[in-house]
Amino acid sequence: MNFEFLYPQAFWLLLPVALVVAVKNYRQSSSSLIASHLEKALKLQSDSKKSAQFWLTLLCLVLITAIAGPSFETQTRPAFQSSSARVLVLDMSRSVYANDIKPSRLAQIKYKAQDLLPLITDGQTGLVAYAGDAYTLSPLTTDSATLGNLITNLSPEIMPFQGARADLAVKQAIDMMKQAGLSNGEIILFSDDLGQSELKAIEAVLSGHSWKLSVLAFGTTGGAPIALPDGSLLTDKSGNTVVAKTHFTNLEQAAKVGRGHYTTYRSDNQDISSLIQTSDVTANLKKEGEQSVDIRVNNGYWLLPLVLVLLLPLFRKGVVFCSPLLAILFGFNSNSAEASIIDSAFNNQNQLGYHAFQDKDYESAKNLFSNKQWLAAAQYENGDYQQAIDNLQGESDISALYNLGNAYAQHGELEKAADMYQQVLNQQPNHADAKFNLNLVKDAMKQQQQQQQQQQQQQQQQQQQQNGGNGAKTSQQQSQSNANSSSKENSSGETAKPDSERTKNNSQPEHSDSNKEPRNQQAKQPQEKDNTTKASTEKSASASSGEQQSQASEEQKQAQLAKETTQQNVDPDLRKLEQIESVRDPSYLLRAQMLLQSKNKEVPTSTGKDW
Repeated sequence: MNFEFLYPQAFWLLLPVALVVAVKNYRQSSSSLIASHLEKALKLQSDSKKSAQFWLTLLCLVLITAIAGPSFETQTRPAFQSSSARVLVLDMSRSVYANDIKPSRLAQIKYKAQDLLPLITDGQTGLVAYAGDAYTLSPLTTDSATLGNLITNLSPEIMPFQGARADLAVKQAIDMMKQAGLSNGEIILFSDDLGQSELKAIEAVLSGHSWKLSVLAFGTTGGAPIALPDGSLLTDKSGNTVVAKTHFTNLEQAAKVGRGHYTTYRSDNQDISSLIQTSDVTANLKKEGEQSVDIRVNNGYWLLPLVLVLLLPLFRKGVVFCSPLLAILFGFNSNSAEASIIDSAFNNQNQLGYHAFQDKDYESAKNLFSNKQWLAAAQYENGDYQQAIDNLQGESDISALYNLGNAYAQHGELEKAADMYQQVLNQQPNHADAKFNLNLVKDAMKQQQQQQQQQQQQQQQQQQQQNGGNGAKTSQQQSQSNANSSSKENSSGETAKPDSERTKNNSQPEHSDSNKEPRNQQAKQPQEKDNTTKASTEKSASASSGEQQSQASEEQKQAQLAKETTQQNVDPDLRKLEQIESVRDPSYLLRAQMLLQSKNKEVPTSTGKDW
């Protein structure tokens, strides 16, 4: 017989019991005025007191032994495992902006999806969103909280392609479950419309397979205009206002083809409850090859009759009758202030922190946790990524490494995040979440490297252009200086000519007044030369200034051309990857994730409906 205690730490309670007994005996012996042997001979000690102390001590010993969980047998139970899997497919086409159901179809789709997640208690769940194309937002996981956060930040504005291709979303969900090694599963489609071409494509995908498709339809047959986030109404190519109407017939037909459940939106939770009740979760509970598990049985209940026997001598002292009074004192309402005091008295800091974490009060949780990993989780959820990194440093288990990688990624340290994910995969190669995040981080790193290279090339081009402009400017300044010096020499008049020429000019005869005129003109020549030189200098300076302006405008044109070339080479949406960590808007990360997926896929064909 293999005997063991299931909770041996309970024996630490013997220490305070032994301490109380020792202190009581010491006080009795020290407070007595008569020697103990004389007191015993005179029978002055009360036998009843000794008896009560003995029975109470024995009762504590038996109770602590029962709490420790003595176990001398095992029980064999069959091992069951849930192999169920489902994928939530959410419609994020622009038609969900219609507000024929309040506050809008989009808000109700997100509310219903978040209401559904807590009701899913078995198996794994994935998340796919679609508009003009379909994208995997989360692989199959049991972490409902992560799925809820993703759903909160969804909107049609972050979708790379506008349109409605529910058939591609159904195919994407099936591919996800196939990659997980499953041959059957359930797809839950949240949609407000389904075109005839989409319905035919869905029928082709589901025919001959065991995949199940359930549909929750949103909207009304009358429909409503599509109010865009900027306040305007969506119009078609002819300028007419688009009215989004729901074709319930096609949605119901899709559920029939998929052998699933069809329901429409309701203001209560009956629609969600019907989806869960008709789910295949319980049907997918299967016995894994007749395997079984041996579970230790707690045999401490055999000590309960002995406890009752030991309670009998204590009735006379009123000890037993104190227990109802204690029950009354501690029977407070759970919402009262007294209950919170009792709760804090009987729960340790980690337990209090866990309660705050479950209530999404992460600020209080991080001040209560003493466990590093739980503390890091609260700091991560609160946005304190650097503190989470500090607390997870040095941990080597898989969950800590994975969470550390997430913290690095959110903090913008993509290389370290990739290293953490790789360490997780080294220990557990089939870790789907780590593999997915690693690919996402690697793609983001490649985009950043490309952007940095393009920025460096652009800076080099600008420096070369600036150097060329400085050289041309220096050449123009030298030319201008030579022109000024030449003009200065010509303005000196006679001094610039040889003596013989000057003599010749002075000896010319003056036959008439007509001969004076040229000499007066000749006398005025230096002044005119000065004016000409001045005008020439001004013209040269103006020309130089004009050339500098034209050169500056030319540099601006070249810089603009380089910028446009860069914009053509890099998708402007992908450049937002650099801003994800600074903006800290989760919707940017979701959009970047979908853009990276779209690069590895063919551009989807349009059905002619971009909403």
